[in-house]
Amino acid sequence: MARLANWKSLIVLAMAVAASGHRPRHASAMEHVTMERAGRTRELVGRIVVEGQDGSLLFQTLDGRMWVVEAEEVKQRRQDELPFKPLSKEEVGRRLLQELPRGFQIETTEHYVIAYNTSKAYARWCGNLWERLYRGFFNYWQTRRLELHAPEFPLVALIFDDRAGFDEYAKEELGTAVGAVIGYYNFRSNRVVTFDLTGIAQQNAARRHRFQPAQIRQLLAQPAAERNVATLIHEVTHQLAYNTGLQTRYAGNPFWVAEGLANFFETPDLRSSRGWRAIGKVNYFRLAEFRRHWSRPQEGRLIELIRDDRLFRNSKTAAAAYADAWALNYYLLKKKSKDYVAYLTELSKMKPLEVHTPEQRLAEFQRFFGDIGRLQQDLLKTMRRLR
Repeated sequence: MARLANWKSLIVLAMAVAASGHRPRHASAMEHVTMERAGRTRELVGRIVVEGQDGSLLFQTLDGRMWVVEAEEVKQRRQDELPFKPLSKEEVGRRLLQELPRGFQIETTEHYVIAYNTSKAYARWCGNLWERLYRGFFNYWQTRRLELHAPEFPLVALIFDDRAGFDEYAKEELGTAVGAVIGYYNFRSNRVVTFDLTGIAQQNAARRHRFQPAQIRQLLAQPAAERNVATLIHEVTHQLAYNTGLQTRYAGNPFWVAEGLANFFETPDLRSSRGWRAIGKVNYFRLAEFRRHWSRPQEGRLIELIRDDRLFRNSKTAAAAYADAWALNYYLLKKKSKDYVAYLTELSKMKPLEVHTPEQRLAEFQRFFGDIGRLQQDLLKTMRRLR
């Protein structure tokens, strides 16, 4: 699941924007904002994405991070003539090494900057996996005539050598939920954070260089590792969606779309060294959960899934909601692909902090797909036939 930090401040900013009718900013000049938070002064350099009537800001720095700055935290603002220019991969790498604990190194690929303190072989294996997913992601949508753009910022991932290091870093962002996840994508930082899933980092440090990507691929191709790898792919898919124009960070993207698409892409394809042949493959883990909870009557269930995100936010219903999201995305992409691409294109136009009401979400869905009751019946038939 993608993680959203600082949500209380975000609500305050959203209310200020709604009250004022202010729209997102598109100025090209560089903005400098001096802010004070918790007794610490910080200068942000980048661009203002949204400004509330009260002076609160949604601010993006040169590394792609988003900052929600409340009005009383802003101490000074100025603008210069330099255009907004994202940091290069090399600059991002240097900043990461300054930020992270000693022992981290940088691995770069065509699109990713990976900071790691595990084996170089594992970092390279992840980089190769993600580049294959990147190509597959673009190819999949290109063949369906959905236009994406290249990421504006280098895609950043942090890989810790073990769970203890991961937990220590992630607890500030995830709180008590940290023990339940092995990786996540953070909206604010625009980073994927995870740890070495093979356990090889616990080997003697002197032996780490002996591990080759082929050995790691063999370890993670084991059936027992399938869900771990799927989770890793799931989070990187979120990162791709929010950096290529498919979805907008800090917009009210329906969870059933965001999580369902990540579930759709998460089926691992570890046998091929090229491409990503598993896109659209049946996700049997999600299908089993879907069939389990749909074995009982679920009147109005699909309407509830579409109209708001409460099913995902409730720990008692979240697992079933993820399964429903996968099933609905699978169904729409297989049986109503053109309509779904048109729907996704419409959603991609949402601006940061733009949120649709439950009534708007239902009306928008029905505009593209018609009667939800009939669609639910056909969805159930499709899921029953899958093998």
